[in-house]
Amino acid sequence: MYKTLFLFLSLLLSPQALAADLQLTADVIQRRQAMMEKMHDRGMLILFSADPAHYSGDVDYEFRQENNLYYLTGIRQPNTTLVLMPQNFSRREILFLSARNPARELWTGELLTTEEAREISGIETVWNASDFDRFIDSILYGRSYHSSDSSEYRNFFIDLQKGEADIFFLLESKPGLKGKITKEFQFANRLRERFTGVRMKDAAPFFHQLRMIKSPYEIRQLQKAIDITVEALNEAIKIIHPEIWEYQVEAIIEYVFKRNNSFDWAFPSIVASGPNATTLHYQKSERQTQREELLLMDVGAEFNYYAADITRTVPVGGRFTSSQGTLYQLVLDAQKAGMEAVRPGASFRAINRAAVEVLKKGLHRLGLITSTTSDQYRVFFPHGVGHFLGLDVHDVRHEELLKPNMVLTVEPGIYVRSDSMDRLASQGVDSNDLELIRPAVAKFMNIGIRIEDDVRVTETGYELLSGDAPREILDIEASVMPKR
Repeated sequence: MYKTLFLFLSLLLSPQALAADLQLTADVIQRRQAMMEKMHDRGMLILFSADPAHYSGDVDYEFRQENNLYYLTGIRQPNTTLVLMPQNFSRREILFLSARNPARELWTGELLTTEEAREISGIETVWNASDFDRFIDSILYGRSYHSSDSSEYRNFFIDLQKGEADIFFLLESKPGLKGKITKEFQFANRLRERFTGVRMKDAAPFFHQLRMIKSPYEIRQLQKAIDITVEALNEAIKIIHPEIWEYQVEAIIEYVFKRNNSFDWAFPSIVASGPNATTLHYQKSERQTQREELLLMDVGAEFNYYAADITRTVPVGGRFTSSQGTLYQLVLDAQKAGMEAVRPGASFRAINRAAVEVLKKGLHRLGLITSTTSDQYRVFFPHGVGHFLGLDVHDVRHEELLKPNMVLTVEPGIYVRSDSMDRLASQGVDSNDLELIRPAVAKFMNIGIRIEDDVRVTETGYELLSGDAPREILDIEASVMPKR
């Protein structure tokens, strides 16, 4: 199998790209084996691909595969289904794939051949997607799908007869009584209604456990996404000047993404100037910057399905004002304290606590809060200090304690908004304390600062993966285009 793949791809790809594809195949083979071990080598996992997302009229968004199916197969096309049956003797992995259709491919491009799907996924049994329902009917009625497989599913059939056949789906979406029912829930409900002896179970916890620890291949994809994002930020910083529009900066950033073969952004880019920087997920990018303001850029490229997430806040005019520099240094000091807490065995709570202690002391020193023992600081730092990175920008989270080769962000921030006084009052801060705080809020009004970096947990601490984007005050000021 690998020899065939090598001969085919060597004509098309560089040695580096070829090695990466072979490593992906090796990775997905290992991941499926780990998944079947999580299933205790029993039952059946059914994993559906994403559906094309509708944009408008007869236009769809560019297709992006469901992360967990991609994680186990490396297959990027729709109408794909993976079935794992670890109790089987030889057909433990079955891939259902759309058949080639020249008339449709004229419009949408070529689909994978059976052999290409085998080479990418390492799965030998590849059947037509139209066979899936007939396969399920046969298996859940206790019949072999092919006459040549008379004993292939014997162990599963034994569990079926005992009412102990577990069927795993991705059921992490919890629709409640009024939410949208996903196709996984719909299909599971169909099985409950039509077959006896089956038990529906959620496979999401297994994926959460497996995806948290990144393989060397995954770390390389993450590093590439991060490197592209750093390059984009560095290019954007160089062209920032008073009266540039937010959308012009965003265009530079996303152009660099595409120039480097990034699929797209990992999340909608946040390019926010002045008061817009105090809105955490501002996405309009329609304001013209002014000289004495800050510009916050929270952006991330996606490369081979892996996400980066980096934030830099820079002075539009090239130099931080005294007030801006004071708050910026406080956020940077908090980030450094949070990073120093990153090590195996540490928790996100410990990282957050280390950063928050620095922020609380600084906010108190600057007069923005009157107490370091209350939650007043939450008015100015309302989000968490970080999240995991991977196939999702806010990647899966299962364990509280960090382990080597987990990848996460560290991202403290301070946001002084026009409603900060009202929010302090809603927290129960009394009128006397509000009057003490008011001058500091006025001094720092409309300043929003976030500094976010991506780090890998090592055996002894952490590795800063995004360090080539400037974050020290002098380095940022040296990078911004000179004042006009």
